[in-house]
Amino acid sequence: MNDDFEQLDDYAILGIRPGASFADIKQAYLKQISLYHPDRYAGASAAEQEYAARRARRINQAYQNLRRRRSSMAPATPVQRDYQAELYAQAQVHLAAGRRLQALATLRELQRINPWYRDCAALIAELEAEYQTPATAAEPTISRRTLLTAAVGGLTLTFLGWYGWRQLQGAMTVQEIDNRPPTAPPTAPTPPTAPSPTTAPTPPAVPSPTTAPTPPAAPSPTTAPTPPAAPSPTTAPTPPAAPSPTTITASGPIIYQADFGPNSDWPTTSGNGWSVSASNGAYRIQANAGIGDIWAFRTSPIGADMMIEVEASVIGDWGGLMLRFNGPQRYVSFVINPASGQFRCDERNGEQRTLLAEGAIILAERTRLSARLEGQSIELRINDQVVSIVTSATPPPDARYGLLARAGQNATTATFSNLVIRALR
Repeated sequence: MNDDFEQLDDYAILGIRPGASFADIKQAYLKQISLYHPDRYAGASAAEQEYAARRARRINQAYQNLRRRRSSMAPATPVQRDYQAELYAQAQVHLAAGRRLQALATLRELQRINPWYRDCAALIAELEAEYQTPATAAEPTISRRTLLTAAVGGLTLTFLGWYGWRQLQGAMTVQEIDNRPPTAPPTAPTPPTAPSPTTAPTPPAVPSPTTAPTPPAAPSPTTAPTPPAAPSPTTAPTPPAAPSPTTITASGPIIYQADFGPNSDWPTTSGNGWSVSASNGAYRIQANAGIGDIWAFRTSPIGADMMIEVEASVIGDWGGLMLRFNGPQRYVSFVINPASGQFRCDERNGEQRTLLAEGAIILAERTRLSARLEGQSIELRINDQVVSIVTSATPPPDARYGLLARAGQNATTATFSNLVIRALR
């Protein structure tokens, strides 16, 4: 299996642009080597240690190559940079590697500088048609990567990597991930606005019987046998994953409660375009537009079967919980977007990202998210209402969980508080 960074050249592995000064090269090298130094992975798995060692060797090689290249240049000869050509070449590299969303973001940056540069406009039109992205979008879209990433040096191109904190009670990671549109499974739930007045007093698409057993907007059959806005029963089948009243179970005792204060065991750190911090009883994750997912994770003290609860406030795109963290490319995310009134649950397994559930729901300024994990079943709740129950064997149950912010076309800030882990019974 090839490493995710093998296609990167010496500049890209360090996260700098061609023509960078020696001071910039050295600074980038020190930053990158600190992220993958073997000492940081002393408590990691064997696979993670081997990956870090291989990446550290590649970083050292890139630094030596660039240092020799810079020393061979005449000091009096200024480096002539063609920024537009660099961006165009960078976009071509992304296209050749299959990173089409990243290529689109780079081409948009080039178009803002020079709208008539070569075939930039034609390439943008082709990519926007492919992904149905608005041509007037002001922000770059999310890049496509094979592993978690973090933006460096203010570049559209991002380096692939992950940074782990190992502490006594668990492991934590801040990372950025692939955010390609997930593929929907055949059992995706129906949005909760498709009841039929002739089916039953409780519409099958309402996520919880405690919300509205008989929707007030639906007229009774005696007053309007065929409401013009209500779909027929044949167009609104009952989703297989729709929750029933019996799926709402009582929570058990609190086993762990996060302290997001000065002595928090959650990390406080930052990179170029993102930051994570714990302060005043809240945990905040911030990411600039186009960065992707930035998250931190820990390990549950009671194993994979548990109930996770947290209050979340999201400004921008998406934010929420990361579940079943099996590794950098295997996990489940449960996120909300208050601006659009949407929730989404998807899983990543290697290069594949699959949509497990999504829907529309009224979200308050601060929303209570919870996930009940038992075996291969995941019960998702928003403000104590079950919105979906999903079952999946991939990724398998794992005791690690996390908090995340997903920044796509908008800069995103996700703030979390009152995080607890409960036993199931």
